[in-house]
Amino acid sequence: MRLKPKLYTAAIALTALAALVPVAFNLVVDAYDHNRWVDLDLNKEEISVKTHYPLYKMIEYPRIKASTVILGDSRARALQDRYWHELGRDDVYNFAYGGATVYEIYDTFRYLRDNVTLDTLIVSLPLRSMDARFKGGMNRVPEAIALADDPFGYYTSWFVARTGWSLLTDRYPALEDMVDGLSIQPVQSASAAEFVAVETISVEALLDPALCDECALKTPEGPLILPAIHHGRGRGLGSWASYWPNITIDRDLPRLFAKQVGTNGAADWRRFKQSNELWAMVEEIAAWSANNEVKLVFLIPPTISEMQRRISDFGLTAANHKFRDRLSELAPVLDLDYDTPFTRNLENFTDAYHFGSEPARKIVGELLQLIDPSSEEAGTARERRGAIVCPVIDDDVTQTHQDDSLELLEGKSCRLWRYSNG
Repeated sequence: MRLKPKLYTAAIALTALAALVPVAFNLVVDAYDHNRWVDLDLNKEEISVKTHYPLYKMIEYPRIKASTVILGDSRARALQDRYWHELGRDDVYNFAYGGATVYEIYDTFRYLRDNVTLDTLIVSLPLRSMDARFKGGMNRVPEAIALADDPFGYYTSWFVARTGWSLLTDRYPALEDMVDGLSIQPVQSASAAEFVAVETISVEALLDPALCDECALKTPEGPLILPAIHHGRGRGLGSWASYWPNITIDRDLPRLFAKQVGTNGAADWRRFKQSNELWAMVEEIAAWSANNEVKLVFLIPPTISEMQRRISDFGLTAANHKFRDRLSELAPVLDLDYDTPFTRNLENFTDAYHFGSEPARKIVGELLQLIDPSSEEAGTARERRGAIVCPVIDDDVTQTHQDDSLELLEGKSCRLWRYSNG
């Protein structure tokens, strides 16, 4: 039976209208500021960013094209652009993502390499991110680049529309009651929605033996605490042993801190294995920076002292030191993750992993002095120093140590690892 022409035309028209609904919605709401035609006073910097960090930044950055860029995870993200602006530096862009993996850092670097002229690159790189299984090896960056570069894909995306709906209902709560019972379901894949779920993946899933390539080895019961015989030299640290003493601290932590130290700390280090694939990516970033006269600095962000102790609990003290050794061969390493008065003071942290806004400002100031020590802005940063003083100039150095070409300069709650020219 053939459809009548009028019925056929009406069906086509209705189908086309339905297909245009997300397009029209995305054009107006524009969850990730692709066009910025209409200002609905929506909280995009909070909701849109956290729904898909890379997509928001891939759309925002081309309008700015700052020559100094920060890469990393949520700890790097805490070093916000506005803290740099407060010191007079408007040429810095924070390209860090919450929960970022090295895969994402590397793909963002490749995007920058191919699209802008860089002067300075600051890469936050904690040891735990160097396991290829960290965060399930997720990579949201290719999808972000694809959507940012494809207006048709962006405006027809149900994922973008769903984010837009979240923005509207956050700004105008009555809308949710008006359409109660109406469900906006995606008709195309949006892997970014799944990536958000990784942030809250259960510990049982993280410890799934299927994710482990060494599951034939039985996990020992209890922590692996190695005795500090011969001043720690038995841990494979040699002359560096005194710089990694056992962390002895006994106190009751707030509930969230205690859970992270116990549960998350075990998940971080129980089956940790540093990836050669990820290390090759880090080496490529360093080689390109050196060949193109881009100043590269690695940052190891601080965690509370009890969280640091979990590294030695699982027998990884030597690996923790070796990581700094290898990194410093590639570029200077600003290290804040060792036992200091700063990392023992819980007031500096919002949880066991993340430092607060005031420490973030101080870290920004120390980074600024390191990358541009003779500038007026660096002078301003020096005047605002607090609990952290990095060994930027000779007067900041409290002690030094050198073994072969590896040199350590220590300041107040801050270390600088580097390789000398010798």
